[in-house]
Amino acid sequence: MAITGLTTRDGIGLTLFVPSGRQEEAAAFYLVAFGATSPRHWINPKTGEVTGIDITIGRATFTVCGANPKREADMSLPGPCPVPAPGRSSTIFQLCVDNIDATVALAVAAGATVRTPAQDAEWGDRIATIVDPFGHIWALATINRDISVAEYNARGNIQLVEAA
Repeated sequence: MAITGLTTRDGIGLTLFVPSGRQEEAAAFYLVAFGATSPRHWINPKTGEVTGIDITIGRATFTVCGANPKREADMSLPGPCPVPAPGRSSTIFQLCVDNIDATVALAVAAGATVRTPAQDAEWGDRIATIVDPFGHIWALATINRDISVAEYNARGNIQLVEAA
């Protein structure tokens, strides 16, 4: 039986691992930088320690968790760990925002660094990438208008092909 309201009904849950003990700091960053909300905290009943914090950005729900200290100490152990070096990641989170310039400014003020400055893309959107203070890369976009696959392909971009 699932816990009602535990995760988004969009069918996927994502966990952002940060260094152990920094999950509250990370959640605070996402609240400021991306206007996230925080519907609940996960608390260890034996210690009272916050082990995870759910945050919601738009319709997506993420859980911010501190990495297992054993994995932080020995990166050869399998399993999730915080990003080991700023700007290095196996995952890039994509987020559509109403005003990319304002979002980048908020994120930088909250501690992010700009990876790719805000710029107009060939297909009409405004895009940027930032690295949050915990090493996660966020690709941000303000969608100015929807375009068809045919129009996108006609502009000479990487070609999109509809799945058969």
